[in-house]
Amino acid sequence: MTTTPKVSTDRTSSPIQPRPAGRRERSKHDKRARIHAAAAKLFAERGYSAVTTQDVADEADVAIGTLFRYATSKPELLTMVYNTTLRDGIARGVSTAEADGDISDQIMRLLGPLLDSGLQHRENLAVYQREILFGDPDGAFRAEALRLIELLEASIATVLGHLAQPDAELRLRPEVDVTLAARSIFSALHMEIIRTGLGREIAADLPGTLRAEIELLVRGLTLPAGRS
Repeated sequence: MTTTPKVSTDRTSSPIQPRPAGRRERSKHDKRARIHAAAAKLFAERGYSAVTTQDVADEADVAIGTLFRYATSKPELLTMVYNTTLRDGIARGVSTAEADGDISDQIMRLLGPLLDSGLQHRENLAVYQREILFGDPDGAFRAEALRLIELLEASIATVLGHLAQPDAELRLRPEVDVTLAARSIFSALHMEIIRTGLGREIAADLPGTLRAEIELLVRGLTLPAGRS
């Protein structure tokens, strides 16, 4: 004979609560936060080439061996810092992308974090770009950076997709692949930052140049409403 398990009807029992982080885990989190804050501060103040890993360890008040458990090299430290900047910036850009303004305005809001970095810390951003392209293929921070760029491109593609709405003043050409279009727009930003870093573009002109390129690309992707 089978029996049916009894289900407790005691409504006074509380659900299982997650166990608080242990002392060791809290210590690791604290060290990671101190290393990140120290690296962000020093790279912003001095620039990449003027900062050493020992400088970061001293600022964070950790041993150099401890620092290398969280980031294995100076390029990894910078990538860790810029990943946070990019992640936070994408979140802000996505939240405001559909605010008042045309498609170019919305895309410029999404590109704002990297654009601002290119204006303020050209050397740092150049190193970040180099690490994304040529860094350690197994590096965790590089892998995170690539995921963030994919997210940024997907967000641009979403904005471009609004051009397919029936009430859009401009209509997306039916043959346009918005994923490829978004990649092209990000590539334009990437190349303009490189040009600025090489001294071939005045940093103050970068926003205007990039916006003009975006507007040119958007015109090529669209038709006036009513045409197909």
